[in-house]
Amino acid sequence: MKWSPSPQPNTSISGGNETASTSAVTQTHCDMVANPNQCSSILGTNTLFSETLALYNGYQLHRLTKFYRDRLEQAIEEGVEEISSMLTQKECFSPQEHKKLTELAHSGRKRQSSKLLLNLVMGKGSQARIMMWESFVEMRPTLPKLKKIMTEIQEQAIQRLHKETLQKQCEKLEVKTILIKEKVRTFQLVDRYTELTIISDLRHRKLVEHELLARGRDHEEWRQKQLRGELEKIRTDKLFHSSFSKINHLPSSQGSGSDPPTGTSAVVSGVAGIGKTTMVQKIVHDWATGKIYPHFHFVFVFKFRDLNRLHDRATLSRLILEQYPYLRDVLDELWKHPERLLFIFDGLDEFRTRIDFADRRRDTEPQRRCTDPGFLCDVSDILYSLIQKKLLPGCSVLVTSRPTALQLLAKARVCVWAEILGFVGEERREYFHKFFEEQELAAAVYSHVEENELLLTMCYNPSYCWILALSLGPFFTRKHSNKKQVPKTITQLFSYYIYNILSHHSVKMESPRDVMLKIGEMAFAGVSQGNIVFSDEDLIQYNLQPSQFLSGFLMELMERESSEHIVVYTFPHLTIQEFVAALAQFLPQNAENLRKLLNNAHKEKDGRFEIFLRFVAGLSSPRAAQPLEEFLGPFVQQTICVVINWLTEKFRTHTKFSKSTSGKRKLLNTLHYLFESQNQALAQQTLGSVQTLTFGDHSPEKALRLTPIDCVVVSQAIGLCTTIKQMDLRSCYIQDEGLQRLVPALHKCQELQ
Repeated sequence: MKWSPSPQPNTSISGGNETASTSAVTQTHCDMVANPNQCSSILGTNTLFSETLALYNGYQLHRLTKFYRDRLEQAIEEGVEEISSMLTQKECFSPQEHKKLTELAHSGRKRQSSKLLLNLVMGKGSQARIMMWESFVEMRPTLPKLKKIMTEIQEQAIQRLHKETLQKQCEKLEVKTILIKEKVRTFQLVDRYTELTIISDLRHRKLVEHELLARGRDHEEWRQKQLRGELEKIRTDKLFHSSFSKINHLPSSQGSGSDPPTGTSAVVSGVAGIGKTTMVQKIVHDWATGKIYPHFHFVFVFKFRDLNRLHDRATLSRLILEQYPYLRDVLDELWKHPERLLFIFDGLDEFRTRIDFADRRRDTEPQRRCTDPGFLCDVSDILYSLIQKKLLPGCSVLVTSRPTALQLLAKARVCVWAEILGFVGEERREYFHKFFEEQELAAAVYSHVEENELLLTMCYNPSYCWILALSLGPFFTRKHSNKKQVPKTITQLFSYYIYNILSHHSVKMESPRDVMLKIGEMAFAGVSQGNIVFSDEDLIQYNLQPSQFLSGFLMELMERESSEHIVVYTFPHLTIQEFVAALAQFLPQNAENLRKLLNNAHKEKDGRFEIFLRFVAGLSSPRAAQPLEEFLGPFVQQTICVVINWLTEKFRTHTKFSKSTSGKRKLLNTLHYLFESQNQALAQQTLGSVQTLTFGDHSPEKALRLTPIDCVVVSQAIGLCTTIKQMDLRSCYIQDEGLQRLVPALHKCQELQ
């Protein structure tokens, strides 16, 4: 399938005053995006090519014919007599004109005859051009060069249709809000999108702490590298360029080189809420509007959460056609040039089927081999084969994932590894000024965030910025708001986030406490199992009705995403799920199993419960509980006592056993629990007699890297101690920002390492 180098037509048409670029090949298909099936029937067959032509206005058909004029002269040489005869029967040509054309053809001057035929048609107006193209349809099977031109016209029309379809799907960005009447506000993606920092550096290490905390430590290190100019950033339009690849692939000349490109597999990692899906949306939008990656003629996008619905084997062709039915008649041609195709798979961590790239049985077992787009295979085998170059070798693949699933790709043939760092520096301020229409309000909210080290450090993550904006906004819009009540801890922040949702919907609910308990139990099960996507069956298991999610509180608390085949539910961010899971622990009347649950969660070595436990500790604070109790009723005092006793016990244990790396991490986590609890009496009781605090070591491998948030917490802990005999911070990678947080309390340390 050879694509014409002709530029794409201008898509804005108004009445008879058409402004166009240099080709009209696909103009009229742009208005048909809303009905792809109709397009498929019109574009897909020879017999309906005349219907395709009927969609072109006279000016466009004139430009189409003019553009292909030289190639048409050669293409119709062998069919001039038949074409002329058809046009004469339709009274487009006179008998004399037909005779002249026939004589030229019979005398061997075929090129002259075809040139004369085109001259005659071009001089007779738009109706003659329509008749000529209709006659081409009938001659198409017998004239190979003409067939090639007509196929090219159809394919370019479909390519343009595909771009228009993706552009419409990606041009809007929906932002949920609880500050204004609309539940969702829609913006143009280009107006709202804030550029993310993406780096060509990826941490391949086993997670021994919560992914957000681990990446928070990396973020501080990377931020310092960027300030020193040591960090290599990748723009979204450069992901598939050879300078970032481990192997040579697409030429930097955008496909103009003589050597055929070999295709690239790229993986972009990022923690929950960092902006992976929005980045994919921006890449697809920019490709569809012609801004990036012109060497890709077709881009196909899949979400793993949608692929979970496929329990039967499928073909790659079927997966494509379910989403893009208008490609039915050109798919076989597309497969002939895989180097022009880009496949995007978003959210590997949400895929419920394990893809093990170290499993070599896929290469030996016939039923698992997927070397043809028409082969029936498991979806996991299709993805495996695309990345490993077994299926459509030469195509490019982009996979996004949270760090939790990266180990699955350790043995994959990946050329480009990248990680989304999120917002750095002024990008954070820019987000708030784009979020709020009133710039004074934006400035006030961001000023408060800047003054609170804890909140400012969270802002590397776009989802945290969103939660901060939603939760803090009301404090700066109420005329008589008590600014002293503005959240200062993460638990308080999330408490007000839920409070704002409840304040809009609790009147319509019979028992907000019961509903919150049920959804909290489901959220906790998800945290335990590493699941962030829930189905109707999950809801029913916890006595929640799917219909409840169509309006009111649950629709605000969880996002309902439906397609033709499946409905799934997710919390807007992983930490919201963890907060709701923690909140559910304070709602039952009986707390007898809580201590066991806390102990088991604390023992987990992969850190999945670390933020959950911080929220549990924070919710034992009256300051965090008070806004929620207004709607959910009082928290059970027995539960609060269990949490406080558990915190006391854990702190005393971890201060004694902090030599190992895991012991140091548990000690640091316990300080975070105390900080979130904001319980001065408890902190004084536990910290007052502490003699040593050890987080460092002469060996960097055995020391903890302390983030600015960690330094805030450690500084407050030191402040509550009478005197610290020894403080070990060796190899803790404390940067300037963290040191500023520690300095005010260091005078209490007699010996500092």
